[in-house]
Amino acid sequence: MRDIRHDSAITAFQQKRGRDAATFFVPFLIPGMRLLDIGCGPGTITAALAEIVGTAIGVDIDPDAIASARQLAAHAGPARPCFVEADMTALPFDDDAFDAVFFHAVLYHQSQAKLANALAEARRVLRPGGVLGTRDADVGGNILHPELDGVRLALDLWQRWYEHDDREALRFGRWQSSVLRAHGFTPVWAGASYVNHSADAVSRAEAVADARQSLLGLGPQLVGKALATPDEIEAALAGWDAWGRDPDAVYFRCRCECVARK
Repeated sequence: MRDIRHDSAITAFQQKRGRDAATFFVPFLIPGMRLLDIGCGPGTITAALAEIVGTAIGVDIDPDAIASARQLAAHAGPARPCFVEADMTALPFDDDAFDAVFFHAVLYHQSQAKLANALAEARRVLRPGGVLGTRDADVGGNILHPELDGVRLALDLWQRWYEHDDREALRFGRWQSSVLRAHGFTPVWAGASYVNHSADAVSRAEAVADARQSLLGLGPQLVGKALATPDEIEAALAGWDAWGRDPDAVYFRCRCECVARK
């Protein structure tokens, strides 16, 4: 059974925010590498990495995300990425096929069993000495002001959508190094960065628009799965509207980063 978590609002958000997501990984890459981006979504990151290494392939289980990625690739430059619909626990590639593997905002969504299988597949297709990069969320590092009930509710609704059985999974980012080591990789670098949704009035307005689009898109599905009520969706929307009206509002989302070798 496929586990698809993308919708059009999430894909659009990734397209706008994804370009800087792999900055920490770039110093470990060189031209001529063959790179695999696992859980590539709409392909923005894959395309950026292709410009650095020359050959980049993105895989995602969601056919809609792959369709968006292929549209992006059609307008890419000479280093055109390739996109394949595939399950990260059963990659359609030979052993030792890649010099670099990248995961962005993928691993913390997974059960322990699926996480182990995904990392085993990543290790299988990565050549000895190859480099692995991961970047994932840690809600313990998020910075939000003012902490309005409606915005907190909205953040909780998004987590309900991902159906985390283990609430501690939301702090996955800080554990990436130990997780990778436990699955046969050798961590060589760790760090963190923030996604800034409040640099100025324009970015705050864009954050509110993104939040509204996502909540309105996911709302019927959340309600249909009995994960939320219509009143909760309305309260979350009102919370973001109020946050956006505050000229001093801030929202920085923490992303922890790790680089390891096979």
